[in-house]
Amino acid sequence: MSSSIPHRPIHFILDFDGTITRHDTLNTLVSIAASSKPSSPTQERWKAVVDAYISDYTATLKKLAPLPATVEGEKKLLSDLKVVEQRSLDRVFGARIFEGVTREVLEEGAEKAVRDGEVELREGCVEFMRSILASKEDKLHILSVNWSRCFIASCLKVAGVDVDASIVLANELEGIEQGRPSTGQISPDGSMKIISSGDKLRYLEQIREQGSARIVYVGDSWPDIECLVAANVGICIRDEPMGSSQRNLAEALERLGVACTYIRGHDGHAQSQVAWAKDFSEISTWVEKFGV
Repeated sequence: MSSSIPHRPIHFILDFDGTITRHDTLNTLVSIAASSKPSSPTQERWKAVVDAYISDYTATLKKLAPLPATVEGEKKLLSDLKVVEQRSLDRVFGARIFEGVTREVLEEGAEKAVRDGEVELREGCVEFMRSILASKEDKLHILSVNWSRCFIASCLKVAGVDVDASIVLANELEGIEQGRPSTGQISPDGSMKIISSGDKLRYLEQIREQGSARIVYVGDSWPDIECLVAANVGICIRDEPMGSSQRNLAEALERLGVACTYIRGHDGHAQSQVAWAKDFSEISTWVEKFGV
C-alpha cells in the first residue's frame, strides 16, 4: 500500500459475512446444499434448525441477564453462549443439511452466487485485499465463523481475489478437504472449529504471537467484539442505516464504554481504539493517510 507518511507493517484480519460481503451468506450456503439434492426437504429442515436456534439463543440469553458493563463480563457472557452455537451445529448435522455435498458443488454454487449478485463484496474490498496480498510488508487473514473455508475462498476467487486457502481461518464441512462427499458434520472434534467470539480471539492472539506487525481487525457483528477490542485498531463496518447485527455490536460497545469514532477522525496511533467505516474504500484512504 502506498502512503503519504512512512508505513508500518500491518496484519489485517477480516471477518467474512457482513464484513467482506454486504450480507450474511449462510442462507446461500444452505441453498447450494439444497440445490444439489432436490429430492431432499433441505429448506424445510433448515427452517426448523433456524427456529430452534432462535428459541435456544433467546432463552439462554434471558437466563444470563442482565447484560454486563465490562469487557471481562462480556467475554464470560459470550463464552456461556458458545453452547448454543454448538447445539445448533449438532442440529444441522442431525438434519443432514450438508450431507453428500462435495467440493465441486460448493465451488460451482459459490461461482453462481457471486455471478448472480447473491453474494456481493463491499465497495473497495477487492482492491483492498489485492493490495495487501501484493504487499511485501502487510499480511492478511480471513477469520470467520462461516461453515466452509472452501465456500469463502471460492466466492473470493470469483469476485477477483485469488487467496491461498491457508489464510482463511474458518470451519469446514467434514470430507471436503479430503475430496469426498461431506458427512454433513461441521468441523468435527480434532479439527479447526470457530463458532464463538472467544474462538476468534484465540486465533487473533496466535497470529499476534507469530509476528510484530500491528493488528487491524475488521468486523461487523457481536461475535467480532473481542477481536475488535484486542486489536491495535478495530474497525466496525456499518451501513446507513445499520443492520440488526451492526446495531447489536454498536449497542454492546456503548454499553461497555468502548468509544467508536468515525474512521476519518482516527489517526491510527491510539492503542486498542475502535473506529467505524462504511466500506473498504474508506479503510484504504485511512491507511494511506496515516500509515497506521
